[in-house]
Amino acid sequence: MGTPFIATLEPPGIALSPWDGSLPPSQQSPSTTSTVPKTFLDAMSIRESVFINEQQIPTENEFDANDPRSVHFVIYASINQVVQQEERDADSGRVMRPRKSETRSVPIGTVRIVPFPHAPHPVKGGRYLADELVNLEELDSETKKALERVEQGGKDRKTSLHDGEEVYMKLGRLAVLKEFRGRGIAGQLIRRGLEWMRQHPRYFSPSVKERGFEALGIDPERDARMMPKWRGLFCVHAQVSAIGAWKRAGFVVDEEMGRWWEEGIEHVGMFCRVDVRA
Repeated sequence: MGTPFIATLEPPGIALSPWDGSLPPSQQSPSTTSTVPKTFLDAMSIRESVFINEQQIPTENEFDANDPRSVHFVIYASINQVVQQEERDADSGRVMRPRKSETRSVPIGTVRIVPFPHAPHPVKGGRYLADELVNLEELDSETKKALERVEQGGKDRKTSLHDGEEVYMKLGRLAVLKEFRGRGIAGQLIRRGLEWMRQHPRYFSPSVKERGFEALGIDPERDARMMPKWRGLFCVHAQVSAIGAWKRAGFVVDEEMGRWWEEGIEHVGMFCRVDVRA
């Protein structure tokens, strides 16, 4: 395997409008695959392999409303592949057609950054399908009351590592093809996501000047108060089996968030903070 490189796709927005969420990537129509950005197609092919095929997550729950507004990263590896097998004469053993190989760039891993706003933190013991809580009646009274307070107050619940108000970026859909695991690929993707946001801290909350609205007479100070400012906080809903990869990248488990299940897979909340440019 050659040295991997990572491609970045900024939020594709309406470019994903042709995508049929009820179909896996491999069954999208030719008109869709010819329109949707290639980097996203590659990301979804990895997600299909890992989440849909390997982890048995329902196809219709994989693509979601966050995909058009997220930044997507795909890591590629240069792989030498045989494209033509050697053929020999059955009698003489003489080579009739030599074996041919080509070096191709193959997508092997992906991750995305979802900007704020986010849904409230999952509740302890909650079971979620397509981001919907499906076992509310099974939860204890204290958890139910906490959920009601969040819904009524419009603020998230406080946890060990989040005050319930600070905006954060959410890393997710981390996936590496099975045959390439154990080589540090997940860590490379996570670090790229962290570094990209560190270099673009105002990408999702541009100032009046950056948005070109100065001529409209908008007060920059009022604008600063109205527009949330990201201060370097990241969150991830990590599958329990992937906690180690996230820890190695600097994330810490938020014990107060507890554990919950998404698509039948146990998750924990983890946070990380990076220094950002002013």
